[in-house]
This record gives sequence, C-alpha cells and structure tokens, in this order.
Amino acid sequence: MGPIYMNEVKCFGLEKSIWNCPFKNITSEDCQHMEDAGIRCNIPYMGLENSIRLTGGRTRYEGRVEVLGSDSNGTQRWGLICGESWSTKEAIVACRQLGLGYANQGLQVGY
Repeated sequence: MGPIYMNEVKCFGLEKSIWNCPFKNITSEDCQHMEDAGIRCNIPYMGLENSIRLTGGRTRYEGRVEVLGSDSNGTQRWGLICGESWSTKEAIVACRQLGLGYANQGLQVGY
C-alpha cells in the first residue's frame, strides 16, 4: 500500500479532476487503509487517466482510488484517498476523470 494523500475530499460533482475538489492534507493519525476510498463506474474503460487510477477491484471499472502525488522530497508516486466522508459526488468526479462516465456508487473500502 502506498501513502494516503487526500482526506475529507468534498466535491461539488462538476469538477473535472479529483484534485480540483477541496480536501485536507493527510496526517498519519487521520486515516488508515481500512478507510480507503473506492468507486464503481458505469461505462467501459477508455484509458484516459494520467494522475488517477483504480486498483484491486473485481473489474477495471471499480476499485480502490489511487492518485499520483508527490512525497515530501518531491518524488511522484501513487497514493490513496481517505474514504472518510467519501460520497457519490466525489465518485462522480473520479469516474469522470477516468473517462468512465457517471459513478454507480462511492465506497469506503478496507484492504
């Protein structure tokens, strides 16, 4: 598992990228991996992601949401979003960014 980069993500549902939604930076006490955010999207995968991806799902249209972020020394690596307060609005934005249409549901998933 990678680091968790985002916490308390609050999208309006119209954003083009999950990074455009207000969120808090994470601290180690804020969130554990059992709270990772997940989504299930509704149309076929189109391969449009570049800073967001899904992992660990049963299909390529669902899974744990990972974002490409930078650690403290500027190295880019994949990390997670805390699922605390994650809802369908955030899932809508993530599915849109992935080129997967509208969200079926937003989930908090434990791995």
